[in-house]
Amino acid sequence: MSTNPLRPDINRANQIKSETGDLKRSITLFDIDYAMMSYLENTVLPQLNDNGKALKIPVIYGNSERWNGARRQGVYRDQKGKLQLPLMMIRRNTISKDETMPHLRRGVYYQTISKYSKDNRYDHFSILGSSVKPKKELYNILMPEFVDINYECMVWTAYTEQLNEVIEALNFTGQYWGDKDTFKFRTQVTDYNVINEVGDGTERINRVEFNLVTKAYLLPEKFDGESPIKKSMSTKRVVFSTEVDVTSGSGRLEGLLTTPSPYYDNKDLIDFLSLNNNLSTTGANILTINNIKCIKTPSTLVSVVTAGFTYDGDSYDIKVYVNGVRYYFTTHFTINNVTSNLLVIDFSSMPFVVDGDDEITITGKFIDL
Repeated sequence: MSTNPLRPDINRANQIKSETGDLKRSITLFDIDYAMMSYLENTVLPQLNDNGKALKIPVIYGNSERWNGARRQGVYRDQKGKLQLPLMMIRRNTISKDETMPHLRRGVYYQTISKYSKDNRYDHFSILGSSVKPKKELYNILMPEFVDINYECMVWTAYTEQLNEVIEALNFTGQYWGDKDTFKFRTQVTDYNVINEVGDGTERINRVEFNLVTKAYLLPEKFDGESPIKKSMSTKRVVFSTEVDVTSGSGRLEGLLTTPSPYYDNKDLIDFLSLNNNLSTTGANILTINNIKCIKTPSTLVSVVTAGFTYDGDSYDIKVYVNGVRYYFTTHFTINNVTSNLLVIDFSSMPFVVDGDDEITITGKFIDL
């Protein structure tokens, strides 16, 4: 099978389909605008009573032409010049970063878990055994960018009574605006400005202007060329294997057809290399240290370890420092005893007298009992 060296290798394990069909992976300004407009039209704004008929207030987006025309004339008219009442117009004014939700790092993902998976529908886990667990779907979602969005809104009605109903409904709205099946954002209504005036001709116009402050978040369609939502599966089965050493020796099992453990074959060497202790004390010309067990250097390392000392034919890897300066065996000190959990060091060969004002530090392969 030929491969293309210019094409990166693809890991099929990461190619997990999130949902059937298209899945929206981003949160855009259009989504936030649509959430505000749909919530206003379907939930917040009341149905007005127009001579016994229920009248719904439509909501339109105020682009530059519509908004400037409505501000200049004080009303909104259609292409034929007919006055549109009742009506609400909304437009996005400013966007700023939410300083109360700063980003400490870019590209941070947080994980959500869906306990239901369609792959578990026909599995009887109680029959399969405790080692098999239901599979969970894991979603790693990119941390969004939190922003504050300010909207300007205008509502026109034919009567003051109808305008009062609109203002009352705006004051009794919930904190989170949007659709429960899509997005909901924390929103606050501020700065009411009620205007009663006579428009062109003899038409009386009642208008209220207010602002919406929305705490929202934005999520890009792609981040560093990758999707901001990644799906994975939890571990369904965990298998533990037992390793038994079959080599000879005390405390080892024999006769089992398993793979020998390399640790027990080199136990003394591994334990010696992993041991490294440090001991500090005050000085004396003949220093006696109790409750210390020096560890002999394994035979495989005797020719390698040359920094320690030899006592009764056994080699020990221990270093001695006086006031932070390294001194050496036979040249500056001798060892009189290293058995029975006792270490006796004679500093008679030192160029100065070692006393209680000197600090002795011993490092190496020993156990402080």
